[in-house]
Formats: sequence, C-alpha cells, structure tokens
Amino acid sequence: MLSLFEEYKRNGKIAEALLAGRNLFNQNPGDEKIFAAYFDYLCTLAETLPSFADRKNFGEQANVALAFYAENAMLTREFVEVFAKYQQRINVILEEIEKTNMKRVKEEQAEAESQNAEFLKKLFALKDSMQGEITQEKFDELLVEIEKLDSVIEKDMFTEEQASIYESLTKEITGLISVKMRQIEHRKNIAYNQQAAEAFASAFEKFCKEESRYKNQTQLFSLASTTLFAFDASRLFNETLIYYNHVYSYIFSKLDDGGKLALTRYAIECERKAW
Repeated sequence: MLSLFEEYKRNGKIAEALLAGRNLFNQNPGDEKIFAAYFDYLCTLAETLPSFADRKNFGEQANVALAFYAENAMLTREFVEVFAKYQQRINVILEEIEKTNMKRVKEEQAEAESQNAEFLKKLFALKDSMQGEITQEKFDELLVEIEKLDSVIEKDMFTEEQASIYESLTKEITGLISVKMRQIEHRKNIAYNQQAAEAFASAFEKFCKEESRYKNQTQLFSLASTTLFAFDASRLFNETLIYYNHVYSYIFSKLDDGGKLALTRYAIECERKAW
C-alpha cells in the first residue's frame, strides 16, 4: 500500500508523495503504519524546507493529521503512549516554527525601522532643499522625489517616535509646498508683467514714430496683436494695467472712427499668451 508513496519520496517528488500519502491516510485513518509514514513525512518537510511558509503549512498539516488519527485509531494504552510521542514531536516542531517566526518578525521590524529612519533623513534633506529660492524645474524634481520616497516608507512599521516625526514632517512639507507654489507663481507673474510692460512700451514707441503707418488697419493689427493685446489682463498687476491703459488710450485717441472700431475688435479677438 505504501510502495507508491515511498517511491515518490525517494525520487524527491514532494507533491506526488503528499498526494499518495494523503490518499492512503484518508482511506485508512486508523492504520498506524500508514499514519506514521505520512506523519513522519509531513514533520520532515516542516523541519527541513527552506521556506518558512511551507514549513508552517506542513507543520499544521501534520498536527491536523495527528488529531484525525487520534479520532479514528483503536484506543489502547499502547496507543496513548505512542500518541504522546507523536504529539511531543509535532509540538517541538511547531514551537520551533513559532520561534523562527518571532525571530523573523523581529528582524523584519528592525530592518524596517532602520530603513524608515534613513527614509525620514532623506525626507528632511528634501525639505531643506526646498528652502530658499528654487526654480520651477527644481521644485518639480523635488516633488517627484518626495512622492517616490513617501511611497516606499513602511508607515505601518513606524515606531511611535518615527510616526510622530513623520506626521510633523509631512505637515511642514505640505505647508512649504504651498508657499513655494505661490512664490514660483508670483515670479512667473512678475516675468509675465515685465514682458507685457516691455511690449506696451514697444507699441507706444513704434506708434509715436510712425503714426501714419499704423493708421492702416493691417499695420495696426500687426502692431496691436503682438504687443497691446498679446497678454492676459487677469495676470497683469495694477501698475501694468495702468501703463497699458495709458498706451491704449493714446493710440486710440489718434485713430479715426474706423481705426477705433478696428482696434476695439482686435482687443476682443486677439489671442493672449498663456505663459
């Protein structure tokens, strides 16, 4: 009955041996010889396999098999003594597996704590890099680095101290990001307004030099579309708008009725720069 099971064992075919052993044992749950062979194989796997998950699995299977055997075997004084030996063996195996598991968990916790400490240091460094004046490109790079770093931090493995540091640090970084976004946007708006003011000055200068030329609507459109009406008024500072109104009013006052209408139409239709 056990020949096929033993053959698979000798040939190292674990899956096949388990199938044969389980089948024999389930059909003969009270047969000590079959049980002993199957139980011993499960215990051996639980003691020797490299994978902790496999060892735990086969240890649990051996414990279940022992309980099933106890329910079906003939109850005698000899059986009770033998059962105690089987129980002692599986208890030792399960205890050793649990010790290994506890050691593994502690090592993983220690490793995670160490890694998290390094990650928090890097997060501090990234926060420091965001201080002072930085470009949009540098700001974007830092945001990507922060996101990447945050995604690999094992937050569920934080110590209480690390959790507190992380919470405080993320609040600081979030606040700093908001400040930097406003600063960068303000710098962009300054550059935008500087460009707009220069364009308005160019329009004023060109119109004053060649007023008669720009009374031609085609030339007027060429001038106005690239200077006066090339900028989004919602992004202009009050000072820039005041200068714009001065230039616009001056040019408008020098045009005849047809020119005034054309300039107004250009103001409505011209595409504004978004940057």
